[in-house]
Amino acid sequence: MTLYVVRHGRVPSNDLGIISGRNDEKLTEIGIKQAENMRDRLSDTKFDAIYSSDVPRALQTAKIINTWGLNINEDSRLAEREPGSLLGKDRKEIDKNLWNSLTIERTKEGAETLKSCLIRTKSILNEIEALYQKNVLIVTHNVICKCIWIIENNITDMNQINSFMQQNDEIRKYVKKR
Repeated sequence: MTLYVVRHGRVPSNDLGIISGRNDEKLTEIGIKQAENMRDRLSDTKFDAIYSSDVPRALQTAKIINTWGLNINEDSRLAEREPGSLLGKDRKEIDKNLWNSLTIERTKEGAETLKSCLIRTKSILNEIEALYQKNVLIVTHNVICKCIWIIENNITDMNQINSFMQQNDEIRKYVKKR
């Protein structure tokens, strides 16, 4: 099976560099163009399924990409992390080592850590792998893109983990062996 993992198109909070959580932001004009670009780049691929975060910006991206008329499987396990009281804060102010902790599930501010996100990502990846044989598209958020990257590449180095960023119009492919 091959997973195609895309991050939603750009939204206003990306431009502002703030933590947006699971809000109802819509894609910017640039974000719409990014989704259309990904759609065009994926147009020759036949997908068995499309999975998307249930957060509006990811769903909007998935709908733009979906030229195959497939049902979009909305799943909260693919949603953005819960930011707790860090909602609206500047991303530069975040302690990346705590934000990306693999030992605790919540920060003192109530934000989900990477450990918590990895647990839910593993759960949905196991489900997808059991159901499908060929190509699956996943439309999600940077933190879940990071989780998939960690799981599929067995990444343990915190410097690599802290520096991971999937761009809003980037498509990553993971070939899973059965």
